[in-house]
Amino acid sequence: MSRLPGVLILLALVSSFVTGNAWSEEKGAIREREALRRVQQQVQQLRQEKTALEAKLASFEQEKATLGQERDKLVNGAQARAKSESVKREQLQLALDAMTQEKQAQKGEFDQRLTELTTKQTNTERELAKTLAQRKQAESMIVARDQQVASCQEKNVMLYRHGRDLIEQCRDRSATDAVLRLEPFTGIKKVAIENLLEEYRDKLDAGKVSSTENRK
Repeated sequence: MSRLPGVLILLALVSSFVTGNAWSEEKGAIREREALRRVQQQVQQLRQEKTALEAKLASFEQEKATLGQERDKLVNGAQARAKSESVKREQLQLALDAMTQEKQAQKGEFDQRLTELTTKQTNTERELAKTLAQRKQAESMIVARDQQVASCQEKNVMLYRHGRDLIEQCRDRSATDAVLRLEPFTGIKKVAIENLLEEYRDKLDAGKVSSTENRK
């Protein structure tokens, strides 16, 4: 009987040890399961992040490819435009050179024509001045001629009057009688005297200058 308490104590200790070990093992298993669960969650999260990163990377690659295509298009377009612009510049330069040559040729022709016209104008002005001088001289000569004609006409009228007066005086009976008295010495008869006077009168009339003839 004296050993029973000891045995009981021993059994209690063993039971406590076994129970403690069992509890310790169960607690360890729980911790392991919790750790495993956390690891699995981390793995799942990493897989999701990896998938997201791969999707984003694929999107980036697609965008990169698209940007590359757009870049190639821009480069090709720029090269094509540059080539087109180069061709246009060459064409414009050729057209400009041709136009410049044409304008230079036209300028040469215009300068030559201007020189000819200037020379012609100078000659024309010289001829005009000469013509005006000749006209002025002719007008002066016409004035002098008109003055001479007027003087001659005046003298002609005076001579005509004197001639008619002389004829009328000769027609006077007394003068005719005097001439007839001299007939034995002169041999001039009255009829001859009349004819002579008539002839002189006709000559005077024919030689008379009228104002109309003067204006001609």
